[in-house]
Amino acid sequence: MQPLADRTAWDLTTSAMMPGGGIAKRPLHFIIAADCSWSMNGDKMQSLNYAIATMLPQLAAWERAQENAQVLVRAVRFDNRAAWHIEEPTPVGQVRWQPLRCEERALTHMGAALRLMASVLTTDRMERRALRPALVLITDGIATDDFDTGLAELLATPGGAAAIRIAVAIGLDARPEQLSKFSDATVPVLHASAAEEIPDLLMAVSIAVSRMSVVGADPNAVAEQLRRHGIV
Repeated sequence: MQPLADRTAWDLTTSAMMPGGGIAKRPLHFIIAADCSWSMNGDKMQSLNYAIATMLPQLAAWERAQENAQVLVRAVRFDNRAAWHIEEPTPVGQVRWQPLRCEERALTHMGAALRLMASVLTTDRMERRALRPALVLITDGIATDDFDTGLAELLATPGGAAAIRIAVAIGLDARPEQLSKFSDATVPVLHASAAEEIPDLLMAVSIAVSRMSVVGADPNAVAEQLRRHGIV
């Protein structure tokens, strides 16, 4: 495996030319991991589906304005297990979001979701020219499986370690102290105290992902800008 210190795959300062001229766009892998446990049933899940369906066109608009980035979307759902909701990396402009649904009395296997994300962020699965991946973890509770082992597996991959990682906590039962282990050090856990706040938070996610992916962006400056807007 490529050593973690070797981050050339996520060096944001170079670009390549396509045959015949023009800049070849570099893939930015964007993975959403969404809690589908039974506690998410009702307004929270309805708001989450609306929020994701609204966020993706914003990322598509940002992509169109870039010369060197192509956003590729995957999604993971987790309840009693983790499974792909969108398995193949799909250009963001082609994603037609299919609503997530909750399984009755399902638990929160968040560690399994982190392991599933890790499986596609290894050296042999990532293009060497890829931009930093962006990972979004959304939950209203605490993991009912081994969260720490799943996180360790994710961070042991070059893509997971280099990724922009953003955690979104929903409601009063989510544990920010657990999610902060996942979240990028410069961006605190985003928190929605009620279902109706979820769309605004995921719009904040799209802002953070786009701005932190810009060549030469200062993550601390991005976090400060989000704070000034009352997002974090």
